[in-house]
Amino acid sequence: MEQGSPAVQRPGRDLDIQVALKVMGYIWLKHLLQFSAELAVKWLGTADDIEASGGVYVAVKPEQFWALKERENHAEAVPGFSTDQAAAEQVVAEMEKRGCRYDVVTVDNAAAPCRVTFSRNDGETATASGAVMPEAVAKAALAFVACTAAGSR
Repeated sequence: MEQGSPAVQRPGRDLDIQVALKVMGYIWLKHLLQFSAELAVKWLGTADDIEASGGVYVAVKPEQFWALKERENHAEAVPGFSTDQAAAEQVVAEMEKRGCRYDVVTVDNAAAPCRVTFSRNDGETATASGAVMPEAVAKAALAFVACTAAGSR
């Protein structure tokens, strides 16, 4: 996974995984029916996916997942939160559930013309920019979650 601040990450899979885990409530899953390494698939999903599987999938702690990922096949099927408008709208809906207001500003002739701000009445605010709206939404949501997590320590 790409390291560094979400603000400097490019849109794509690594940024989408961060949004899935930190904003959208996704967790690492493991398929229990492992007949071979080919079937030992690990991926991201939700608690609803575990329930719907009837016990075939279980949650895996992130530190265990990364160790398994290095030696076994895996697939990470996450929406394109940083590249797809419909997926970005899911992020906005999740942030609104958390009590956030969503503001958008577009700046002409800028390298990153889309600027998104998530804010709450308690004063927590995070703003991020992107070349396209989904990128800005993903980065602002991650910045807001990081800001509120730092404030609760």
